[in-house]
Amino acid sequence: MLVWVTVGVNGLLGLFTLAGWLGRPSPCGEGCTWRPAGGILWVALALVDVGLVLVWAGVGYLHLHAVGERIGQRLSDRRDGNGSAG
Repeated sequence: MLVWVTVGVNGLLGLFTLAGWLGRPSPCGEGCTWRPAGGILWVALALVDVGLVLVWAGVGYLHLHAVGERIGQRLSDRRDGNGSAG
C-alpha cells in the first residue's frame, strides 16, 4: 500500500507541476515564475511527500539493520564453529 500511496502522491505532484509550467503565459518566456496547479493541494501533497520520504528512509533502515543482523549471526556462527562448511 505504501508503494501505491507514494506513486499516487508523486504522480499528482508531477501533473500539477507540469500543468502549472505549461499554463504559463507565452509572452513571459523565462522571466515569469510558474505557479503549480492545485494551489494549497499542491503544498499539502508536497508535505505528504516529505513524510513519505521519511517513511521510506525508516523502511530502508530497518531492512539494512535486519541484513546486518543476519550477517553478524553468520559470522558469529562461523567463529563458534557452528556453521556448515561451504
